[in-house]
Amino acid sequence: MNDLTECPACDESLPPRARFCPGCGRSLDSFTEATYTATDANPRPAAALPPRLIPPGTQISPRYRVDGVIGEGAMGVVYRGTDSEHDRVVAIKALHASLMGDRDIRRRFTREAQLMLTWKHRNVVRVTDLIQHDDLLAFVMEYVGGPTLEDHAQRWGGKLPFDDLRLIFDGVLDAMAEAHSMGIVHRDLKPQNILLRVDESGVHPKIADFGIAKILEGTTYTMTGAMLGTCRYMSPEQVQAPQTVDHRSDIYSLGVTLYRCLTGRCPFEGNHFALMMAHVEQAPDPPSLYRPHLPPGLEEVAMKALSKKREERPQSCAELRAALDEALADVSPARVEREADLPRTLVEDDGNEMVLVPSGPFQMGAHRRTVILDRFYIARHPVTNRQFRAFVEATGYRPTDPEAGRFLHHIRAGRCPPELLDHPVVFVSWLDARAYCRWAARRLPSEAEWEKAARGTDGYKFPWGRDEPTAELANFGQTRAKGYPVAGSWADGDGGTAPVGSFPRGASPFGILGMAGNVFEWCEDVDDTTFYLHGPDRNPRNTIQPGDSPCVIRGGSWRYDARSLRTYARTSFPPTFRLDTVGFRVAL
Repeated sequence: MNDLTECPACDESLPPRARFCPGCGRSLDSFTEATYTATDANPRPAAALPPRLIPPGTQISPRYRVDGVIGEGAMGVVYRGTDSEHDRVVAIKALHASLMGDRDIRRRFTREAQLMLTWKHRNVVRVTDLIQHDDLLAFVMEYVGGPTLEDHAQRWGGKLPFDDLRLIFDGVLDAMAEAHSMGIVHRDLKPQNILLRVDESGVHPKIADFGIAKILEGTTYTMTGAMLGTCRYMSPEQVQAPQTVDHRSDIYSLGVTLYRCLTGRCPFEGNHFALMMAHVEQAPDPPSLYRPHLPPGLEEVAMKALSKKREERPQSCAELRAALDEALADVSPARVEREADLPRTLVEDDGNEMVLVPSGPFQMGAHRRTVILDRFYIARHPVTNRQFRAFVEATGYRPTDPEAGRFLHHIRAGRCPPELLDHPVVFVSWLDARAYCRWAARRLPSEAEWEKAARGTDGYKFPWGRDEPTAELANFGQTRAKGYPVAGSWADGDGGTAPVGSFPRGASPFGILGMAGNVFEWCEDVDDTTFYLHGPDRNPRNTIQPGDSPCVIRGGSWRYDARSLRTYARTSFPPTFRLDTVGFRVAL
């Protein structure tokens, strides 16, 4: 046994009977006091202090090579690596050098890694190997290339759509139900520990870092700044009596995670002490305070999971999942039909056709970022004066906003000239379009849906391809109108709308007409350039309540030049604006 009082490699003071240096993590078994006495004629050079991060290209074993850093946490560093034996990318989580000298942490780390080596679940990051050296302790995991749930939520402005919420929590709760049945408690569930794989079939969660909180439990490392995120998701019993923690602590942490995904914030904020006291004593604000119009059942599920007394929470992940599915049933129905069984077109009672746009990726924006959309239907033509008149007559709809005087401003004395009935309706606001959609049991397309329907999967510059616009392809670049439309033209001007379907050669790859020129079209999204350029890669839809924020319009119009006809051209207006160049089409 060593009787050293200082580490020969880094001069760190050593506790009695230490086997590893708490400073640099070096094993002390090979060092002796005599080797390093000042009287040695040729003293042995001190071992070099190991770097905090392993340099890229380092071969840490005959099988594994470190290629770069993915992230760093309180316990260790996660590296991207290569498994040469199976020619695959892996993730390698290495214990911090500063923790290598703690025998209890090393023992817990090894035990938890060995436990995870024996368990496989499709929604859990699989641990495949354990690496043990004197100065390195690490486990090898499958590599998940997608974002964390925290990153994914931030790209949605903190508030996940209900479809993603269902997919993510179904997978997480299924995995945790199996873990709890095996007596495994995670202890550190939070969005940062849920990795996501996003593909055409949806969002697939993978839970990471099982047992990490237990590994660090009872050490000074549990209260470092890096652990602040953990405190935000900590159950009351973890604060008061961590030795009594059971599976219901994980349910509380999932309740905090659900709250975060619904509202864009955690129920409590502050420093370590304030957070822990809030979990024990303070009631959280209802989620609807931060996300109005939240389904009451969904709010009830989140609040019940956040009960201070664990016997008042859902008693199992299966119970929580059933309650969540029930709360989401009306806003995110599970899709069970096969896309191959769906009709290519739906013909409605008024003769309007809805065209199926299949699920899958397309290139969005001028920089062509890949975005994946679920399948949807979109109208072949914009809504016409005839169709909108039926809505007004059936409902007596009249807007009351300050801009209401311009509502249907092109129709004289409330009567639409017969020759204009099949022109796209104009002088309708985003709010008017939404009202029509509610009546017709339809919705406005999202901006991403509109763009995919217009440009297809080959990234066309214009709906018909890359050829520059001509008068045979689209209605654009006309003289500014000064009066009201009469028989397809404008009084005192040469410009105006054309009947829908007038430009069949300008059809999009899906056979959808009028997506370039004639009229701009309202989309569902509130305008946010950052969201458009850097938002989620699957089903992006910026659908916060607009207030006075401008809403997106797409497609160009009869008045504007060819640049506005590009499939990625975009602009916006406040939701109460009514113009002679803006209409809309519906989606399903």
